[in-house]
Amino acid sequence: MKRNARIFLTLLLGAGLWLALKPTLGNRRFTFLPVRLSEQVDHMDFLLNAGAFALLGLTVWLAFGALRQVLLRLCLMAGFMTLLNVSLEIVQTRIPGRSRDLDDVCAGLVGCVVGLCCGLLVDVWHSRRRSGSSVPRVLFLDQTGRLGGAELMLLDIVSARSADSEVALFQDGEFRTALEKAGVKTHVHKLSDEAAAVDKQARLSSVLGIIPAIVDLVLQIAQTARAFDVVYANTAKALIIGGPAARLAGRRLIFHLHDIISDGHFSRLNQRALIGCANACASSVIANSEATKAAFIASGGRASLCVVVPNGFHIPEERTSAETVRALRSELQIPQDAWAVLMAGRLAPWKGQHVLLEALRCVPGAHAVLLGDALFTDEDRRYAQQLHTAAEEPALAGRIHFAGFKTDTLPYFDMADAVVHASVHAEPFGRVIVEGMLAGKPVIATRAGGAAEILRHEHTGLLVAPGDAAELSAALLRLQKEPSFASSLSVQAQQTARRVYALSSVQEQIESVIRQTARLTPAPKAAEETKSQIHQVA
Repeated sequence: MKRNARIFLTLLLGAGLWLALKPTLGNRRFTFLPVRLSEQVDHMDFLLNAGAFALLGLTVWLAFGALRQVLLRLCLMAGFMTLLNVSLEIVQTRIPGRSRDLDDVCAGLVGCVVGLCCGLLVDVWHSRRRSGSSVPRVLFLDQTGRLGGAELMLLDIVSARSADSEVALFQDGEFRTALEKAGVKTHVHKLSDEAAAVDKQARLSSVLGIIPAIVDLVLQIAQTARAFDVVYANTAKALIIGGPAARLAGRRLIFHLHDIISDGHFSRLNQRALIGCANACASSVIANSEATKAAFIASGGRASLCVVVPNGFHIPEERTSAETVRALRSELQIPQDAWAVLMAGRLAPWKGQHVLLEALRCVPGAHAVLLGDALFTDEDRRYAQQLHTAAEEPALAGRIHFAGFKTDTLPYFDMADAVVHASVHAEPFGRVIVEGMLAGKPVIATRAGGAAEILRHEHTGLLVAPGDAAELSAALLRLQKEPSFASSLSVQAQQTARRVYALSSVQEQIESVIRQTARLTPAPKAAEETKSQIHQVA
């Protein structure tokens, strides 16, 4: 509708300017009409001007209006058209046979206000008509084919609405396989290797060379997006590409922010690009924690765009059997009676596996399982090698077990006696923390970012300072030596996690944001959920 309205607006403006600026013949403004008819039309000058500007106002609203900040948009559009009308009256004084007429200005103001209001009513009627008969179609965008925390969250969201959604990936991999297994239609729009290699710390010199590839991909996504109601960018790189593509396609954009936008995570160039693109292109921004939202706003993001929705989790009806746990311990070469700590996540310096290894030097007899691998960068791979070297030192030899990347992580959480999250930088959420809570295990996490919102110290878990191996080892010793305290933490944490992070509740909140962004009525039950943002747990 907007595209057709903009085409008609161009024709209407052309015809109006021609009629307003053409010379008259005597008192006849409509010189192309018969004399008597032209004179009769001139006597209806006020009504004709009001009608012409009403048609113009209606078309302007249908072309550029939106059901957000309605009063401000109405005032700006009415002011612009009145300014255009006054400018035409001034110009007309230089045209033979024409003079300034204030009645024409009044007629134009009345007409454009009436037209804008009619356009608003048409827009509201069209929105309500859609809301009663359809579910918004969503094109989800993600930059990678790998399975990370953001991708696991997207898999849960899109699986629940596979009939009305598709996913476009910029790289192929196991994520596509998981999506297709869940019945989700998936396309891979291949991003060049050079563009895919640009990371969050990229600088201008590395960005300039990939601009042609980015532009080409933007045009591809824009073409695909025209068949959908909403574009949903699930990662930062997906926003940079999906934002302009959604604009070109005339579609609304949701940006799901899974990262804390700060110097520790993004270069200044990337921060400016992300915030600028979100402010200019996004209709809604979903942050996965209050810490993520606060960082977005502090970096210049518009607070009015942002709503907090945490990650959601499947709550399995059955846990891992004791026999499977024993078999897994044997496979990892962990003694059946040994006290074992699990740390799950990508092997990367900021994840803090080295802090856990340092802490274990002071926790005799404890074993650690590192679940994850170096997935993305050369720096990660060098770090993984350093961890393997450290694990062979006499103080740790035989106590550090590298499990690698696994898609089925449930048995590893059930096998552990405690779960550790040791990131040295503030993380936006902390998926493994909730997984540990749901498994009924005591969890230790760093006191920063989203992790500090998930756990309440000494009630649902223990919080330690980021990068402090001594404090982490003290927390581990406390859990190891005080089993009743560890059990109390586990029970309260599991109850909290089941209540706050159930996938069904989170899916309802996400669906409500999608429907509101698409101008549809919020789904039942979800309307109330989005009225209050997720607050710090317990």
